[in-house]
Amino acid sequence: MSEELPPYLGVLVVDAERYGSNTDPGQQKLAEAIPEVLEAAFHESGLAHVWEGKLFPQDTGDGMGLAFDTRHLPAVVEGFFGALQEVLVARDAYMRRYNRALRLRLRAALHVGPVLRVGGGRALVTAHRLLDAAPLRDALKRSDPERTYLAALLSNRVHEDVVHTDYATLPTAPVEVEIKEYRATAHLHVPTPSGDLLTSGLVPIPEPPATPDPADQPATPDPTPTTGPVHNVMSGIHTGTAIQVGHLHGGLNNH
Repeated sequence: MSEELPPYLGVLVVDAERYGSNTDPGQQKLAEAIPEVLEAAFHESGLAHVWEGKLFPQDTGDGMGLAFDTRHLPAVVEGFFGALQEVLVARDAYMRRYNRALRLRLRAALHVGPVLRVGGGRALVTAHRLLDAAPLRDALKRSDPERTYLAALLSNRVHEDVVHTDYATLPTAPVEVEIKEYRATAHLHVPTPSGDLLTSGLVPIPEPPATPDPADQPATPDPTPTTGPVHNVMSGIHTGTAIQVGHLHGGLNNH
């Protein structure tokens, strides 16, 4: 007997960069701030109803996950991430007064799929794979921590269903994600690029391999002279004289 398909939902997960490098009081401050900045971003982007109606919220300590009705996906894609960046900028000003070493920068991943009430299922696993992807982590590392507070990955399914079909507009760059058993294309979005993201792009172009310098190459040794007897074969009619010499010292006179 076939199983019923669980509700098809949008899945948003976030976590804090370098959470574990903070002190226990610092980690507590960050953990308290994460749901607060998410709630504020949903309100600022006109999506308070999505926050209030969130499904299966998960507190992961250094982050948070939630699900929501897929009809809200276009509005979340187009409005939420920019609002979250601005909320994080304002929160950073507050963090400065508490502890300058404490900074809240977030990675976010957005996916869509069938979500189990208990455990979440493959859709939630995929969202967390995206959250741990190297291109997403690199985007924060390559940006200015004083300006860029958020980097987000959209799954290819979200991009195809929402952005590619023009239900929402969002500037993204395709990246390849390879983590554990997960291999897929995703789409990177940074609301406020800075640092190396401005000079090299969201996805830096790999440098071509350097052309070897001929001066660095080992010299080709001269061909080894042939030693031993040499045999030549002549065919046809010849009226001249053929002379074969192995080693010649001095002149040659042919009489």
